[in-house]
Amino acid sequence: RYGVELQRDEEDPRAEAARQRRRRLQQLLERAATYYSSYLWESKEAGKAREYLAARGLAEETLKNFGVGFAPSAWDKILVAGQRAGFTVPEMHSVGLVQKSERGGEYDRFRARIMFPIRDARGRTLGFGGRATRDDQKPKYVNTAETDFFHKSEILYGLDRARAAMAKANRAVVVEGYTDVLALHQAGMEGAVGVMGTAITPEQVATLSGTVDEVVLAMDADEAGEEAMLRADRKSTRLNSSHITI
Repeated sequence: RYGVELQRDEEDPRAEAARQRRRRLQQLLERAATYYSSYLWESKEAGKAREYLAARGLAEETLKNFGVGFAPSAWDKILVAGQRAGFTVPEMHSVGLVQKSERGGEYDRFRARIMFPIRDARGRTLGFGGRATRDDQKPKYVNTAETDFFHKSEILYGLDRARAAMAKANRAVVVEGYTDVLALHQAGMEGAVGVMGTAITPEQVATLSGTVDEVVLAMDADEAGEEAMLRADRKSTRLNSSHITI
């Protein structure tokens, strides 16, 4: 946490190799996040994505603070860029940036989507959420597949940006989606995080319990959001096994 390098008298070669691999894959994810962010602001192709985000009332400063980007529509931009940077196809596959085709080849998992880097509490990129930019793109949202880094049920979107404000207020506001988090932060409610779905999990509650005593659920005002609120209420006994009040 504080950047202090620990000195070890005897290093297990396997443990060191695992650390080196994890560090390398982390660098790959950070490079991808930088690539997507630059593409959003510099490419002509991302023009409609910029218009959509502006229409949602999201300022450029907010989008850049959260590292929002855009994935090119081509099938292999990340694949080629990653290889040129010295990363292997298996490495890109292991962090969910590429996936196998029916013919056995590899192609970019995210294409023509607005990209939201998903980070841990320390700001390290774990994966991505991609929003469709065309009506014919299905599904509307695609997340990184489960990897050694990315476990959707354990992650809260925006936690790295929200943790200080949450601790100060002793309260977290939990919403459903990426743009909801961005909009609330932009409006001054910096203790907001997202569950990337319509349900809060016990793992996410456990994460919050280390920082706050109160969680405010602010799910979407639709049928799915209302059902999520009811599910949270029905599970309140299990969720409140920590000291949190929901």
